Amino acid sequence: MRGLVATITALLAGPVLAADTVTWLTSDLPPQYIAEGELSGMGIKDQQLRLIAAQFPDLQHHTMRASISRLWYQIQHEDGMCGIGVLRNTEREKFAAFTRRPILVPGFRLIIREDDRPAFVPFEDEHGEVDLAALRQSRKLAAGYVADRVYPPAMAAYIDSPERRSPIEKSVDNERLFQLLRSKRVDFVFGLGYESAYYSWKFGGTMHLADLPVKDTPRTVNGYTACSNQPAGRAMIARLDALQSDETLWRQWLEPLRRWLEPPDFAAALAAQP
Repeated sequence: MRGLVATITALLAGPVLAADTVTWLTSDLPPQYIAEGELSGMGIKDQQLRLIAAQFPDLQHHTMRASISRLWYQIQHEDGMCGIGVLRNTEREKFAAFTRRPILVPGFRLIIREDDRPAFVPFEDEHGEVDLAALRQSRKLAAGYVADRVYPPAMAAYIDSPERRSPIEKSVDNERLFQLLRSKRVDFVFGLGYESAYYSWKFGGTMHLADLPVKDTPRTVNGYTACSNQPAGRAMIARLDALQSDETLWRQWLEPLRRWLEPPDFAAALAAQP
């Protein structure tokens, strides 16, 4: 047993970083980070950052609030910059290093006020998925989205379509986006399933939300931790790969998600492998 503990400790401690400081770039996308209110500091990534700091006390861990575009700029241009729970694509792989084990969560959805559910039925296909090509012909249902966020192709095409007839609102962050939905300035927003769960909780009895699957859009997404693809960043990723290969620590890493996921979705996240 002592040998096993020593092995795990050694894996988590090394390799040595080129610098002793890591900067964690955070964004305003509750419940990933929660900056105020009853659950301040209890966001999914807030808690994951505390686990990182506890596991790697030899490092100085700093946080920096950044927009999504700024996050990727910093990772590309400065060593020792990292972000948790980000999406991986070919363009980002050119300058960022990513952890191996993904966090599997329900993917992007059409999030609506529950009372408005009947208005979206005409735009659903035979599988119960919203067809955005049909929805963009509607002049009545206004959309909302967050600037700089990477959406699945079908949603990105809807946002950018010159043929879209319905109005659309751009928001700088999720908080303002869901306030637009609450105030009925928009009729739906694009977001992740657990964001619907969070804002349903936050708004309590004043607004109940529902999320609808979208045609040609994956039902799940994989989130990773990314760091600068330079010595300090790669060393941090190696440490996190070691942490996430230990099943006990993997459970601790995912525990903050439990509150916002349905039990089958949480079980699927736990079972995800590289």
